[in-house]
Amino acid sequence: MTQPITAPEQTAPEPEVMIRLENLTKRFPGTRRNAVDGLSLDIHAGEIVVLVGPSGCGKTTTMKMINRIIEPTSGRIVLNGEDVTTTNPDQLRRRIGYVIQQTGLFPHLTIGENVSTVPKLLGWDAARTRNRVDELLRLVNMDPEEYRDRFPKQLSGGQQQRVGVARALGGDPQVMLMDEPFGAIDPITRERLQNEFLRLQSEVRKTIVFVTHDIDEAIKMGDRIAILQEGSAIAQYDTPERILTAPANDFVRDFIGGGASLKRLSLSRVRDIELAPWPTVSAADSVEQAHRVLRESDHSAVLALDPEGRPARWIGADDLRRGTGSSLEGLGTVPQAMVQTRATLSDALNELISARYAVTVVVDEDGHYQGVVDIDQINESIRSMRASAVAEARTSFAEGETRP
Repeated sequence: MTQPITAPEQTAPEPEVMIRLENLTKRFPGTRRNAVDGLSLDIHAGEIVVLVGPSGCGKTTTMKMINRIIEPTSGRIVLNGEDVTTTNPDQLRRRIGYVIQQTGLFPHLTIGENVSTVPKLLGWDAARTRNRVDELLRLVNMDPEEYRDRFPKQLSGGQQQRVGVARALGGDPQVMLMDEPFGAIDPITRERLQNEFLRLQSEVRKTIVFVTHDIDEAIKMGDRIAILQEGSAIAQYDTPERILTAPANDFVRDFIGGGASLKRLSLSRVRDIELAPWPTVSAADSVEQAHRVLRESDHSAVLALDPEGRPARWIGADDLRRGTGSSLEGLGTVPQAMVQTRATLSDALNELISARYAVTVVVDEDGHYQGVVDIDQINESIRSMRASAVAEARTSFAEGETRP
C-alpha cells in the first residue's frame, strides 16, 4: 500500500547571525588571568542580546572588543560575515552605534551637532544630515525645533540619554552597543527610557549588544540573555523565559535570586491581557450625569476623559458632593498611575502600588484610554505563569527520563 506523501513540518527559520565571536580572548598586561577567556557566541540579527553577570566577569570588555575599543589578544570577530578583527578600527566604529552610561555628548556642540557626528564623518551632505538629525530627534520623541539648537547642559539626564541613543543611530548602523545606558538615571526615568527604547527597537530592529549588571533589566530588555561567569564563561545563553523557568545550574539560580514569578511579569505586556473596565464620563458632562454613572457602578470614583478620550481626572463621590455648579471642571485629581499598552505587567504593578483607586490606567501610544489593570489581573497572570512553569518542568523531566 502506497503511503501518502506529506509535506515536511515547517519551522520558523533561525535569524541570520549578525555577530559571531570565535574563541575571543583578552589578557591585560600585568594580569595572571584572562579578562575574557575563549568566548564564542552568536548574536542574531534584529535581536537585543544582554550580557549580564557579576562585577569583573568581563561583560564590558567583551562588548568593547566588538568595536575594538579594546583590542582582543586572540580570536575572531565576524560582523555580518566579515572578519573585522584586522580591519581599520575607526572605519569599523562608524558602522557600529555606541551608547554609554554617561551619554558622552560633546558639551560644546549643540544637540543637532552631536547627533550629526557620524553622518558628517561619513561625508553626508548638509541637507541629508539635517534631515537625518530631525528624523532621529522625532524618533526619540524630542521635537527638533525645540531641542536641535540646545546644548547638553540645558537637558535633563533622561533627555541627554535620548540624544545619546539618537547619535548612536546617526549613520543608520546595523549594530548598536549599549553599556549600562540607563544605569545613572533615577528609577522612574530609567523605567520610562527602557519602555521608550523597546518601542524604538520595534521600529528600527537593530542588532544590539546590551551590558547591564541588573538581572531585572536584562529580563525586561533582552531577546536573549548571556549570563557570564569569571572570564566571560557562559553559564547560560537563552531566552529570558527559559532562564527563569529552567536555570542551567546553581550559579544561574543564585544570580536570578528569589521571586522568579514576579520577574516573569517583565516578560508579559499589558496588551497581552484582557483589561478591566472602569466607569468613565466625559469631562464636559454635568455633575448630575457623573453622579448617575457612579451610582450605577460598584466603584468609588469615575474617570473623566477629555474630548480626545484621554484620561483627565479621577472624580470621587466626595469630589461630586463638593461640586458647587453643574460642571465637572476643576473637580478631582489628575491620574498619575498610567502605563501604555506596550508596558510590562511589572511596570503596571509598580504603578499600582501607589495608585489612588487601586488600579493602573492603561492608554495607547496616543494617550487614549483603553481600560485598567488591577491586582486580581496581576495575580491571575502570576498563577498562569506558575502553572506554565510547572508544566514545562514536568515535560523537561519526562524528556530527560526517556532520553537515551
